[in-house]
Amino acid sequence: MEASRSAHGDQPLPRQMPGRRWPGDCIAGWALVTGVGVLVLAVLLPIETIPTDRAGVQPRASIFQLHGAVVLLPSAVPLLVAALVTAVLYAGREGRRNWTLPVAWVLSIALLCAAVAGFLTFLIGVFVIPTGVLLTVATSLAQDARRR
Repeated sequence: MEASRSAHGDQPLPRQMPGRRWPGDCIAGWALVTGVGVLVLAVLLPIETIPTDRAGVQPRASIFQLHGAVVLLPSAVPLLVAALVTAVLYAGREGRRNWTLPVAWVLSIALLCAAVAGFLTFLIGVFVIPTGVLLTVATSLAQDARRR
């Protein structure tokens, strides 16, 4: 390890990571995390009211508790789209693959539009909006990096 002279004696210098890190890598990673979060919220968050004959506050349950495992498929769509966009952006690091940016743009904007429509019609859509925004920003940063 190389050492440099400092006020505190010989200190090892940090090594550079091999390969070039693109802007938006971390943002695409956070989009994957929010996609997982949507699945967790579908299972745990009591978002639907259970109708009863009693007056007063009605009990709530998660959509997984009320509708079963069938809700996991639509709830997994943000995670699947985030994984696809992240993989496409990673594959597009080499400049020869010109198809990657249009595919990433279409997928991220489609998810964002579906999230806004889902927010207006279903309550779960509001939890998908951050994934769509993060994917759109990651795609924009990847496009800027490719232009340089």
